Order: sequence, then C-alpha cells, then structure tokens
Amino acid sequence: MNFCQVRFRMLCNRHFIHLLPLILGIGMQMPMYAAVSTATITANIIKPVSLNTQSGLEFADVSSNKSAGTITLSPNGSRVATGGADIKSAESGGPATFKVQGEPNAVYTIKLPESAVLSNPSGGTMVINKFTSLPATAGKIDANGEQILSVGATLNVGSNQNYGSYAGTMVVTIQYN
Repeated sequence: MNFCQVRFRMLCNRHFIHLLPLILGIGMQMPMYAAVSTATITANIIKPVSLNTQSGLEFADVSSNKSAGTITLSPNGSRVATGGADIKSAESGGPATFKVQGEPNAVYTIKLPESAVLSNPSGGTMVINKFTSLPATAGKIDANGEQILSVGATLNVGSNQNYGSYAGTMVVTIQYN
C-alpha cells in the first residue's frame, strides 16, 4: 500500500469516527437531563340500567256517544274525560308503572312513545298519544339503586266507538345520561 492509499484510509477513518455518533443517534441534540412522571389509570364498571314493567296502562271502563272524546290518564292516576267520552267505572284504572334499577344516584333519560294503537277482535281501533311520565323527562335512581317510573297518556275515543275490550302495547326506553 502506498503513501496516498494510507493517507486516504486515515482520512476516511477519521471522518467515520466523527460521523459515528450521528449514525448511532447520540448526537449533540440529546438533552442533558430528562424528566419522567407516572400517572394512575382507573376504570369503574357500573351496573347496567334496567326497566321492568310492574303494571300496564289501564283506562278501565269508558263509554262513547255520537261525538268523539278523550280520556286522559295522568302518571299520578287521575282520569279526566272530554267530549263524547265518559268514565263509566268505579274501577279507577291507573298509569303504567316500571321499576328502574341501576347505579345508585345515577341520572337517566326517559323516552316515551309518540303514539300506540289499541285494537279489539272485531277490528275496532283507538289511538293513544300525549304520553307523560313521572319523573317527566329524566329520573334519578335512589341510593338503593331503584326508582318507580309512572306513565300516563290520552286515549282518543271515536264517535260511536265499537264495543269490546281493546289492547295494545307501548315501548318505554331509558338510558343513563
């Protein structure tokens, strides 16, 4: 090996030694000091909210005449007749009641149906609408994890409504806020 080749290798090795820290990522841009901290991680699995029917919406005995009318049953159980509909029973009827169960002191929202249809075996129908509840739009589960939800509505009785027993269903939905 001649002098030029030796000199070239020495220059290359010297540059390589200067480039080595940059290649390995330990250049001058690294901070002199670093800070490290930790934080806790938590999770809380809550009881799912549930809704169980205790009683259905019961308008009891009503009558119809030549003009249409309504029977409004409030969530507290009172009934009011208007127009051609009359309350004809000593039986008081009553609101639908549901048992809400879930996380103690949790708040939930209530979604009531827009309407429902009742029908009888002879083909007669009546519409129920204007659903209301107690609590109204949101409830709070008590410290024991329970609350009673009551639902009322308005029964629309047609003029000369067909006689017979009418039945239907409604869907009430609740969910945690």
